[in-house]
Amino acid sequence: MKSLKHPVNLLVVFAFLFLFGFTTSCKDKEEICVVSVLAGEGGRVLISDSEVISGWEVTLTAIPEEGYTFVNWTLNEKVVSTDNPYTFVVTRSTQFRVNFRKESSSKPGTNNGHEYVDLGLSVKWAACNIGATIPEEYGDYFAWGEISTKRYYDWDNYKYCNGTNNSLTKYCSKTNFGEFAFVDNKTTLDLSDDAARVNWGGSWRMPTAEEQEELMNEENCTWTWTSKNGVNGFKITSKKNGKFIFLPAAGHHYLGNLGNAGYFCEYWSSSLYLDEPQFSYFIRGDQDNYSKLEVYFLYTSPRYVGQSVRAVCE
Repeated sequence: MKSLKHPVNLLVVFAFLFLFGFTTSCKDKEEICVVSVLAGEGGRVLISDSEVISGWEVTLTAIPEEGYTFVNWTLNEKVVSTDNPYTFVVTRSTQFRVNFRKESSSKPGTNNGHEYVDLGLSVKWAACNIGATIPEEYGDYFAWGEISTKRYYDWDNYKYCNGTNNSLTKYCSKTNFGEFAFVDNKTTLDLSDDAARVNWGGSWRMPTAEEQEELMNEENCTWTWTSKNGVNGFKITSKKNGKFIFLPAAGHHYLGNLGNAGYFCEYWSSSLYLDEPQFSYFIRGDQDNYSKLEVYFLYTSPRYVGQSVRAVCE
């Protein structure tokens, strides 16, 4: 075996590798960032991944407890987002705070055994849909002027026509839409044709178009697209007293199919559209997926379509 003539040179080599080789690998190594959230009273948070490489996305999901609502995410006491869930790109280790607010609504009142919420408007609004037992249930679907549900919704089996949209036999303001030019000039559902009154009794009834407009008036209420127990819909909060109702996005029944469930709120009024009486007014609301704006307005629909009913009482 040959002896090492220059042992000092090997030490220099090892030192060189240590100083320069390891330093280079540290520069190449991707930084691991830690994401955490402080959650106080009112809920908890799900984090998609708490340790990720810089540049990756993380999603935070706030889950309010019963009686609380999500408010926002803050960082160093500054609001960074009001989205829930909130997705962002991680650039460094970060600790957020999630904020919840205790809901100000008190226990609803009751009318003939069904709960209502007093929003401080001209009428009190039911806490859930006709046919439902909790706010997030879709409940039953009714053609306008009919008082029971069915499996198929079309002009062929609509109660107040003879199979077509221009053969109306009740609630008609134009001769060209009535059977044999029939006109009765009725503009609002009779209580005997009101799904709310017939199914719930008491003083319950379907809201008029004017009462729905009152609910949509931005001076009266704030509409927020949200999710309640996994069900999409609008939380409608009164600016007068802070109380609220939840309208699930129950969609509608058309022919034999359920459409737009989870995406659209569609709720009948008791008011006829006079210019074209084969249509009636209803609230339509959804979240515009393109502009991220909440959209809600008074619209008209063919009377035979099956839609939800959210009742009111005096």
